[in-house]
Amino acid sequence: MGLFHREKTECDECHARFGNYDHLVEHAKDAHKHHVVKCGMCGKQFLHEKDRLHHVKDEKEKKVDARRHKF
Repeated sequence: MGLFHREKTECDECHARFGNYDHLVEHAKDAHKHHVVKCGMCGKQFLHEKDRLHHVKDEKEKKVDARRHKF
């Protein structure tokens, strides 16, 4: 599978298309027995560790932005 991309919906192995990334992850787990990694904070699943790390970074940035806008 390629780099994490929120709009990625096509399987690199069989080229099946899905409505969203989460459905693609479920397909990869079920059809191709692909190991997934989970976010420890929210439980979201990813196809690669680098995808999870990207997600964690994005979530931290959102929290920092939210704190800045509360003032």
